[in-house]
Amino acid sequence: MGGLETIHTLEVKKEVEIAATIGIVWETMLEHLGPLNESPTGEIHKLKLEPWPGGRWYRDFGNNTGHCWGYVQAIEPPSLIEIHGPMFMSAPAISHVIFRLKEEGGLTHLKFSHRAIGQIPENVRDGMEMNTGWSRFASNLKADVLSRLSRNTKTKKEKK
Repeated sequence: MGGLETIHTLEVKKEVEIAATIGIVWETMLEHLGPLNESPTGEIHKLKLEPWPGGRWYRDFGNNTGHCWGYVQAIEPPSLIEIHGPMFMSAPAISHVIFRLKEEGGLTHLKFSHRAIGQIPENVRDGMEMNTGWSRFASNLKADVLSRLSRNTKTKKEKK
């Protein structure tokens, strides 16, 4: 019999300030948790998110194949979503991801954390790849919100 595996923990935290209403940030964030989600290297993950309590967050490869990343533990649109599950780890590990949004003075503040515990694979343990992935998520989210606002402004000007 093999020895006991070591239990590890991991934590990534991010805070992002976006010059947009909470509703626009929320909608765009759900898109980035779903079909617009990318790996740290820019590969589209083909994720689907069912945005309700108990809803699945999974990678869909078609033909009933894929990976279950987690389940929605709590959702309070447009200010909170919590997801728990193995995420991208094929190991006896569990993650908890939380997104909290708060609008103040025309800005939306997003606080995010991803915590994991278990037999976390060695290539994930240092947090570098997760940090890179979540940093990419945050920058893509912010850029897409600003792009959406820009398109909306142009459309309104064209209608006048």
